Parts: sequence; structure tokens; C-alpha cells
Amino acid sequence: MPINKDKKINNLQPTALTLFNSSFGKVIAALAGFAVFSSAFHFWPFEKSRLFQRLCPSNSAVLIGCLLLTLYVLKNRNWRELSTLLPNISIFAYISISILSAAFASDIVISGSFTIKLALMLIGGFILMSCAINSAGRLNSFYILTAVAAAITLVSCLIDRAILKTGNFGFFNNPYKYGTYTGIMVALASTYLLTERDFKKKSGGATILILGLLCSASLGATAAIITAILTSAIIIPNRSVKVVISLSLIGSIGLLLLLSSSTFLKPLTDDIKPAEKNSNNLRQRYIEWQAEINLLERRTATGTATGCINDYRSSFYYRLPKLNTLAPFDQNGWLQVAAETGFLGLVCFCWIIIYYARLAYTSAVKSTKQFSSITQRASAANLAGISAACVANLFSSVQYNGVLIAFAMVLVLTAKTNLLIAER
Repeated sequence: MPINKDKKINNLQPTALTLFNSSFGKVIAALAGFAVFSSAFHFWPFEKSRLFQRLCPSNSAVLIGCLLLTLYVLKNRNWRELSTLLPNISIFAYISISILSAAFASDIVISGSFTIKLALMLIGGFILMSCAINSAGRLNSFYILTAVAAAITLVSCLIDRAILKTGNFGFFNNPYKYGTYTGIMVALASTYLLTERDFKKKSGGATILILGLLCSASLGATAAIITAILTSAIIIPNRSVKVVISLSLIGSIGLLLLLSSSTFLKPLTDDIKPAEKNSNNLRQRYIEWQAEINLLERRTATGTATGCINDYRSSFYYRLPKLNTLAPFDQNGWLQVAAETGFLGLVCFCWIIIYYARLAYTSAVKSTKQFSSITQRASAANLAGISAACVANLFSSVQYNGVLIAFAMVLVLTAKTNLLIAER
């Protein structure tokens, strides 16, 4: 029996239900939606301003929303209800380790700033978006917002690279941050739309997938999107949907291979190569990974503190060639977490991934047994999004400012989809 889009998640979410029956609740929902939508514009139009980077529209929307929610709870004294909106304890454990790591920081300001940004999105952003999604209809709206944000990013990138020749990647100046953001957003949006029954929406999903791969300028983005779509094709039991997803992926990869020699795809083909340009040396990215493993070996317990890896990394190349060719944000996020917060920090971060991945998988299995158009599509999209995040994190961290909101949103959507299925 299909789920009513307006059915409230009312047994476990009294705060969200109360909020949405008021004008204040609509403000909270608007702020959450705006945070997702504005993430497509990254730090535009003041990319070089450090202050604007910290207070970009997405961050500001989450910050304002959290302040308003805090005032609301203080006034109504309903802390118990608010607790239902909180993320899993694994996130609090990871943030706690990040805070403690500051004791070993070479620069307490950098470490503190990085940790605050983590907490803002992984806790504050989670609560804000969790509060906004109180029904299947609201859940659907967030996937549509994701598709809109992905489309804006991809189209602007296409215009920049194919027409204006600026060398930018939409509103992102860096191909690696762009790759992680689009890898997650394209995975969520294309999977959700490709599993729709409506032909126009399926076409929209296929278009986002094709553009996502064509506009990829890094190995991380390409690998993340392909892995995500393969994951969704495997998990979805409906044969006709499997065929649609598989054909869309095959067609996208085929087009990518057909245009591989074009100037437009040169950034991607260069990034895929394992060796440096005009050199027999292994690409600096992979040498960097070894340096971070060396760092972790020496600072297993303490790490360098969040945000402080750059102050130590160069000392751990040993005899490895340091060519200084590594581009900004070309960073293995898994090793970054380990190097900055130590082995315990890596365990906590993996705990986050494993918890929400299992939740997404469980939701996908439940929704296939009890068919529902919204929950089935959402479950497949969530698992695809988490898969994309895990792969993209190998090449550029999901924790970077301006990208973290996409990662936080995957976790929220996973939790809310599971809750909606449980409510049935």
C-alpha cells in the first residue's frame, strides 16, 4: 500500500510535528531547504573572502536555524522532544574526539575553527534538516531540492568549461571539492529520479547522470558516481527499473569514452593517470597517502589535531619524492581523519559510516518487501549517496567546508527514511 505523502512521522517526532503546525516551523523548514539549495553556489560571489567562506549562505542558514531552534526549546522547555531529532551517538563520539585532539594542535585556532564547522553541520545541520522533514512529502521535497542543486552545479560547470572557458567548475574553483560535492548530489538525485514512474522525471535523472559524468574533472567524482549507480542497480529488485538505471549508466560511460580524447575531458583524463605529467614519478597524490600512513604510524594515538595535518605532513615523506605538485583539496579523507584525530578518531568516523550504511541497507530491504514508491526510491538513493561519499572521500574529504552539508544531508535522509518505514 503506497504511503500518503502528507503522512506525519508523529509518534517519534513530536517537536517536528508541533513546529510544522506553526509559522515558526515554516521558517525552520525554509532555512533547511535554503541551506541545501544554496550549497550549489558554494562560496560565490566572494570566493576569496575568508569571512564569507565561514558565513556562506549554507552555513549561515544552519547557524540561524540552530539559534532559532535553541530559543524555541528554551522557551517551551521541550528538551525531550528535541532529543528525537539528534544524530546517532557515533557523530557525537567523533566530534568529541575532534575536540580532544585540539590538545595536540600546533595551532589551536585552526583546529578549533575546523571542529566548529564539523559540529555545525554534523550536529546542527542534522537537527535542522531532521526537524524540517516530518512527512513523506517533505522527504520527497528534499530529494527534489537535491536534484535542483545538482542541476545548477552541473549546468554552471558546463557553461564555464565549454562556453566561457574559465577553467572553473561551476561555482567551485577546485575540481576536487567539486568532485566530492557532485559525486554525492548526483548519486542521490539521479537514483531517486531514475526510479520514478514518470518518464519526464526518469529523463531528468538520466540527464543529471550523463552531465555528472561528463563534467567530472577528477577520478574521485567519476568513481563515486559510477559506484553509486551500480549500487542502486544492484539493490533495487524491480527489473524494469534495473534496466533503466543500467542503460543510463552504460550510455553515460559510453559517451564518456567516446569523448575521452576531447579537450573538454582533458582534466579528467589527466587526473586518472597514475603518473605525474611529463614524468615517470608516481602521482604526488599517492605518495601523499604513504606520507600520511607514516604520520599515523608515529602519531597513532594523538594525531595532529583536526585541521592541522599540513603542519606535519611534509616531515613524513622520508625518502619519498616530494614534488610539490599536489593540488589543493586533493586529499584522501580517510587518511586525513586518521592522521588528524588518530586511530580512535578513524574508528569513530567509520562508526558513523557503518551505522548509517546499515540503516540505509535495512531500509532498502524493508521497502522492497513492502513496496512504497517514496520509501523505495529514497532507500536506494540513500545507499547510493553513502556509497558515493565513501568513494569520493578517497580523493577529497567530505569534511571540507562547503561540501560537508552534502554528507550531512545523506545521513539525515537515511535516518528519516528509516523512521518513515518504521512508522508504517
